[in-house]
Amino acid sequence: MYEIVMPQLSDSMDEGKLISWKVKEGQKVNVGDVIAEVESDKAIMEVQSFKSGVVAEIRAKEGDVIPVGEVIARISTSESKNEKVVKTPETAVVETPVIKQTVSKPTVETKQEPIPKTPVVKHLQKKETGGISPKARAKAAQYGVDTQRVLDKTAKDALHVKDVEAYLQEHYFTPKALRLLDKYGLDFASFTLDHKIDEAEVQAFIEKNETPLPQPLSQMQKAIIANVTASAQKPVYRLYEHIDAKLFVEHDRYSITVWLIKILAKVMMRHEAFRSRLQNDALLVSPNASIAVAVAESQNLYMPVVKDANKRSIAEIAKELENFKTKLKENSFTAADMQGSSFGISNLGMLGVESFDAMINKNDSGIVAVGSLQEGKISLTLSADHRLVNGYEAALFMQDVKKEAKNPLQFKD
Repeated sequence: MYEIVMPQLSDSMDEGKLISWKVKEGQKVNVGDVIAEVESDKAIMEVQSFKSGVVAEIRAKEGDVIPVGEVIARISTSESKNEKVVKTPETAVVETPVIKQTVSKPTVETKQEPIPKTPVVKHLQKKETGGISPKARAKAAQYGVDTQRVLDKTAKDALHVKDVEAYLQEHYFTPKALRLLDKYGLDFASFTLDHKIDEAEVQAFIEKNETPLPQPLSQMQKAIIANVTASAQKPVYRLYEHIDAKLFVEHDRYSITVWLIKILAKVMMRHEAFRSRLQNDALLVSPNASIAVAVAESQNLYMPVVKDANKRSIAEIAKELENFKTKLKENSFTAADMQGSSFGISNLGMLGVESFDAMINKNDSGIVAVGSLQEGKISLTLSADHRLVNGYEAALFMQDVKKEAKNPLQFKD
């Protein structure tokens, strides 16, 4: 059994009025036969049948207002008596749109309507050889497209709206212009379709409207977004401090970052909270101090981990950071390089940044942001996860870091 439903003639249409039936119960119909007229908010459309058969039931009366998708008639097909009930896709096919005409009185002054952007609707003079969905019919009518030409071109039995749109794009745009439309995600309806549009015209439209170029996110960018979004949801507080830079300057064979990793690792071994992290509702405390280091190039940001930094010599830590630079350049970091940390360090001081806040990496307890050397001092901003480290512990931690920064024994090569 084939069911005819109230078609959706436009995106805003929720219901339609049944104007008249063109068939009666028991009447034989063929594919393409008009069986009814329905009215949307702007036009009266004729409803076709997609299949041949006999009208078994008419379920709506003329004048009824019927929701879109509700069955209005059933047609018994000859294919099989046992076939399942099939509803019409996108509901029934409709015939040539008939725009409602309003007879205006000659003595009444009429308001000038704006000229529509799309061409005037051209009514078809011949009967199409295939079915056409309501949306495709409406789209074709909007742009004055002869649906039979589209049917002939596509060699399909039935047209859908995407077929009409494809026809319009091919008909009115050059291949290069189409590629530019696709690149910028532009709707072809933004253009007046009364001539062939080339790449230069589309480019001019882009520049005039300052159309942004959409770019897909890389996997790295997606990972960074996920990480910083998760970090922003943590209960974080910050402590702002300065440490004496005298010994860093005197022992400049190694960078400030290298020395600070060594100092932080040593201090972390005294403060268990900074070696802890939350994972699956459990608190995990690492036996050693492993520190994630922010390294970046262009839009790529990585947080490789100096594992067991408390057991490493200053030379070994420096060598590890050189390895990170090489991997950054070669884009050869592995997932294992990014695992195992409970604390982090980010240094923008070499770029002249006096001080800043850093986002806590993954499940780490905190991170220290290192600023530039200013008047013998280096700015340190500690961001700590309040679930793991309370303010008192954080203050003690920073005191110990300051002490170690002034301890000459700490700077033995």
